[in-house]
Order: sequence, then structure tokens, then C-alpha cells
Amino acid sequence: MTLITLLLALALERFLGYMSDFRDPRYLNAYAGRFSALLESIGLRHPGFRLLLIVLPPILLAGWLQAWLSGVLLGLLGLIFGVAVLLYCLGPEDLEEEVNNYVEAVAVGDEARQRRVAARLLGEAAPEAPAERARQVALAAFAESNDRLFTVIFWFILLGPAAAILYRLVHGLARVQWPTLTPTADADEDEVTDDSLARVASGLAALMEWAPARLAALGYAVTGSFDHALVGLRERFWGSFDNLRAGNRLLLSESGAGAVRLDELLEAEADAATLSAAFATVTNHIQRNLIVWMAALALLTLGGWAS
Repeated sequence: MTLITLLLALALERFLGYMSDFRDPRYLNAYAGRFSALLESIGLRHPGFRLLLIVLPPILLAGWLQAWLSGVLLGLLGLIFGVAVLLYCLGPEDLEEEVNNYVEAVAVGDEARQRRVAARLLGEAAPEAPAERARQVALAAFAESNDRLFTVIFWFILLGPAAAILYRLVHGLARVQWPTLTPTADADEDEVTDDSLARVASGLAALMEWAPARLAALGYAVTGSFDHALVGLRERFWGSFDNLRAGNRLLLSESGAGAVRLDELLEAEADAATLSAAFATVTNHIQRNLIVWMAALALLTLGGWAS
């Protein structure tokens, strides 16, 4: 059932494209913001405790619904529920669409659009030099594939819809700047933010990304140039727990770049056609890795190790 649910969700996502309204994080952020403010107002200020109380209701509800619906109409409603949860949790933005958006911006010479798309993928200001900017975007595509795809799938396979929702929750909460109800005397309330909840959410998200990042990196090596990907795998596989998220992203970027031999694809003076071909190789490689994951799940299902 898990394999069928995943295949249906991935096929529907490919067919329907980016579902911006369905995946709009504003509703989730509004729920978390109000709940966090309520907890803080009654004196529950510890960020870890607040995070626990914020995520518990949605994941308990998802777990109960999955258990209940799986017994209705031979599990058909459970299947539909699982597909809906996956469609919500994947992304939230469409990685391939964003990469294509960057390629189009390069093709038409739209510098501002290139910087905007690159900054969104990188999570910071894009490099000034076009060649380095293109390289960083390609590296970010491999890193983002774990946040948007593989981690959600990993936890859905392991623990079902509730775990996928937990990851999407903490991943989203880590990106939000939360206002605090206790501003300092010399600052306006609206200007004061509390990043303690976001930092705890970011730590939990990075922990949940650790195992799928290693499996995805191995997948890149298997589906590409293993010897070149092995360089990144050897250096980054265990990494450091001091900055777990950065370590996960470096592992994925370097193993993915090695697997497709990115430095050879992106020459210093690459034109738009060369860049387009290079980024097509990157996105195709991510898709090949996904196929390997589905094939592995099919083998586990046939062997009776997965439901």
C-alpha cells in the first residue's frame, strides 16, 4: 500500500504541478503562531516544550485518521488520505520548476530574475559572477531535493503520514520569525522576534534529514559517476553534529555534483544552451535517484519488509 500511495502521489504531482493554494504555508504558520503565543501567554516559554505542544495535535490527528480510514472500504480511504498528505508535504515549491525558471532567466538575459530565483534556492544572496551563481544553483538543487522530496518520502515509508506531516511542520516552523509577547522596554512589540522556537525546529528538521540525506547521496553515487561522488561521500558522510543541516546539504551537493561531474558540465564561459543542458542533467539525475528509491521500496515490499 505504501508503494502504491507514493507512486500515485508522485504521478499526481507530476500531472498537477505546483499546487500553491493547497500547499500554502500561511495556514500552518498562522496556527503555529497563535498556539505559540497562547503558550507563551500562560507562561510556557521553553521552545522545546512549545514545539512539542504545537506539533502534537496535527500528527496525532493524522495518525488517528490514517488508522481509522485504513479500515474503511478495503483501505481505499486510507490510500486517498495518504496521497493527499504526501501531496501536501512534498515541496512546498516545485524544484524542477524553479531550476527551469533560472534557466529561462539565463536564456533571456534577465539578471534580476536570475538573482531572485538563485537567492530563493540558496536561502541567501546569490553570487555576483554568473558562472559561480550557476554552479551554486546546481549544488542547491541537489541539497534541496532532500528537503522537498527524499526526507518526506523516507519518513512516510518508515512511519506513515504522521511522520511526513511532522517533518513538513518543523521544516516550515524553522523558516519563520516568531514575534514574542515580551518585548524589551526600548523596542516596539512588532519589531521584536523570538528565534528560539525556529532554532529548535531547525535542529529537529536537520536530525530528521540526516538519514535520508545519506541514502540520497548514495543514490546519486549509484546512478552517476560513483568514483567522483565517492569523494564527497568520504569527506561528508558522517560529518559533524555542530551544524547538522549544513553538513547534510554539503554531503548532498558534493556527492550530486560529483555524480554528474558538474565542473565539466559548467564551463567558466558556458552559454545559455550549455547551462540548459547542464541543469537538465541535474534534474534528470534527481529523478533517476527517485526511481532508484521506488525500485528499492518495491523490492522491500516484495520481500515483506514494507507494507
